[in-house]
Amino acid sequence: NPWQRLPKDHQAVAKYTESFGEEWVDIRPDEDDHVLVRLKPLDEFRHMFEEPGEFMLMMGNEITDRHAVHVVTIHQDEVIPTVGGSPGERADMIREIVHRVDDYRERSGRNTWPVLAHPNFTWAITAEMMLEAESLRYFEVYNGHPAVNNKGNEFRASTDRMWDIVLSMRLSSGNGKLIYGLATDDTHNYHAGGATPGRGWVMVRSDKLEAGSILDAIDSGDFYSTTGVKINEISFNGSELTVDIEPEEGITYTTEFIGTLAGFDTSSTATLDGEGNEIANTTRTYSEEIELVLSASSVLSSSYTFTGNELYVRVKITSSADKKDRITGDVIGKQVAWV
Repeated sequence: NPWQRLPKDHQAVAKYTESFGEEWVDIRPDEDDHVLVRLKPLDEFRHMFEEPGEFMLMMGNEITDRHAVHVVTIHQDEVIPTVGGSPGERADMIREIVHRVDDYRERSGRNTWPVLAHPNFTWAITAEMMLEAESLRYFEVYNGHPAVNNKGNEFRASTDRMWDIVLSMRLSSGNGKLIYGLATDDTHNYHAGGATPGRGWVMVRSDKLEAGSILDAIDSGDFYSTTGVKINEISFNGSELTVDIEPEEGITYTTEFIGTLAGFDTSSTATLDGEGNEIANTTRTYSEEIELVLSASSVLSSSYTFTGNELYVRVKITSSADKKDRITGDVIGKQVAWV
């Protein structure tokens, strides 16, 4: 249903009409001092914003299933249905949605892929669920919504930790594909604080400003995720990984090369609370041999030379610059990038 019901004095209605004019806005009265506003599809307004070679819009979609199983896709042109199930079937739901998106990609020829959203939202998704979805290649290591628990807590793994667990277990066992972490803003709110725009995004090295080219670049891993840190260059010559930061005046940066070495302890135990009781539906506790800081640097151009014993190496850059809400100006953390 394209018609959205809102109070007739809602600020969004007033701002929408002011920005685009009464002739553009499709609005009709409804009962109880409400109005119905028609949400327009992309094809009706794309021409108002796009500039060839400069700016483009790409359709995105969230497959919003039950129990906070949310999977994002990009540039699809048909509806991919949800699966449904009980809380105990979340892993099956993720795996089936991934399968449906993969099937769509094969049928359509569009190089799109599923992205598992905000795994720590309501503490719904565990690293073990991600491991069961062996074809899952992307998840949100950072989601800008204020209620998604990116950093975990005293007992629950952060999304960074979950990423390293999945990478380590997959690569040591040979089951499953390499998984990448994306940053998103999860925008819901445009007029006040909350889930506001501009909190997280990806920077893609693409030959063309076209959907296919951008998706191909992300598919090959030619991108980085960020909440504000900018990177000039990422290079790998077969033995050395180098990252060059685009600096801001007065700002310092810490670059960490993070990985897990072959032969690490793969065992895990149930995660316990402060009283020694098992916490239901949470990522298990794994060895500290996972997620090692292999090297760290505070210079703008940092390199890591591989020894041959690493299962993988990823990069996290933390800036001294504050990350601010673009609407309220509130500080919501530090600017970070992930490679």
